[in-house]
Amino acid sequence: MIDFVEGTLVEKGEDHAVIGVGGVGLTLFVSANTLKSLPPAGKRVRLYGHLYVKEDVLQLFGFRDRRERQLFLYLLGVTGIGPRAAMSLLSAYDPDTLVRLVAIGDLEALTAVPGVGKKSGQRIILELKDRLAPLAGDLSGVGSGAEGSDLLREAREALKGLGYTAAEAGRALEGYRSEDPRLEDMIKYALRRLGGQEA
Repeated sequence: MIDFVEGTLVEKGEDHAVIGVGGVGLTLFVSANTLKSLPPAGKRVRLYGHLYVKEDVLQLFGFRDRRERQLFLYLLGVTGIGPRAAMSLLSAYDPDTLVRLVAIGDLEALTAVPGVGKKSGQRIILELKDRLAPLAGDLSGVGSGAEGSDLLREAREALKGLGYTAAEAGRALEGYRSEDPRLEDMIKYALRRLGGQEA
């Protein structure tokens, strides 16, 4: 098992990073969130790794922390979910948000991600909901269960009506917390983030 790869960041691609280690350049496929967290080329970097082996496929995946890697492994354990779909989910949502979406059973948010169909989304919720629930922490930010899912869905639909994609809307709503969650406040929060302002 490869626990981590540490070396000099040589280059960043659309879905990968090349790290120079002892005269060898290793290509690690990474999520968009991990890619954004990387320093400029030429700097030292550490990514936690997973070597994916299947028949004639040998791919090395990199993650900014062990939590993201563990979620990737959980997703790979779901029937019909391969590394491409798992990385798409981790690119669309940060680990905390993804755990939360699975915990509240937000199928619409999961299927908004390219490569994740309705059946795959249902399997993710069915197979991982109980497993991820302890990691979800306090779900009181936007309510739990159907109430929380309904609020998120309404906010996402409103943002889509303004021209944003479902994935953009989902990312913009990440981290919203309130003792008394209201749709209007959620949309304002998301629009501030989409506009590049601190929420």
